[in-house]
Amino acid sequence: MRAPKCMIVILMLLFLLPLGGCSYDFSEILGIPSGSSQPELIKAKIYFTDGQSLETYIKDLGIQQDGKVYVGGSSLNYLYDSRGNIVGSYNYQRVLFIKVIPSSEEEPS
Repeated sequence: MRAPKCMIVILMLLFLLPLGGCSYDFSEILGIPSGSSQPELIKAKIYFTDGQSLETYIKDLGIQQDGKVYVGGSSLNYLYDSRGNIVGSYNYQRVLFIKVIPSSEEEPS
């Protein structure tokens, strides 16, 4: 008789945690994809003022929210690979322009 009461208490606690403000993502436990909290990456070619260019993935076409702006106008933004891993950084002040590369999902048949 003691085991069923204990199980009921445990189940009630598990049910009340999300209602009480617990911010744990229970979709991980249940194996349900929770959706991407990361912004979608944009494939782009960045042209710099020194004549060099770089093809990479970025989060934003301007100064990113997680980027940093330093006194004097310089800034730090991050470059990503196709999986969203940071592979480098660049100074937005040195960017001449950014060309968005269309996704290759629409291949001609």
